[in-house]
Amino acid sequence: RRIKKEDFMNLQMIFRVNGGILFANGLSFLLLTETFLGMAGFNMTPELQTLAEAMGVSLISIGLLSWRTPDIAGEAMSSYGQIYGIIGVLWVLLIGYHAATGQASGPPVYGNLAINAVLAGLFFMYSKK
Repeated sequence: RRIKKEDFMNLQMIFRVNGGILFANGLSFLLLTETFLGMAGFNMTPELQTLAEAMGVSLISIGLLSWRTPDIAGEAMSSYGQIYGIIGVLWVLLIGYHAATGQASGPPVYGNLAINAVLAGLFFMYSKK
């Protein structure tokens, strides 16, 4: 039997991968705040710690939504995929801007830039009706 692309890659899998990455980033912001943001060139302040913790909970929440979307979206899954594609593009634009202006740098920035670009493209490609 030939292995087909559909055997390992589909919209449901993209939602799950996206959810897992968002969850991991959220945990990094929440539990490894100083290390994670330090790798991106940020100096830790109490205010940044508070903001990063809120970002962590937000990313974990969106990750849970992404993970569960295939189970609850039904016939609307392609529409949700397009929305998640747009969200990915927004992240690419914001992270790219921060990288281009020197506001952030390092592995978290460039890794997330690449991951969001790939996931946005996959969401759009697999959400075509």
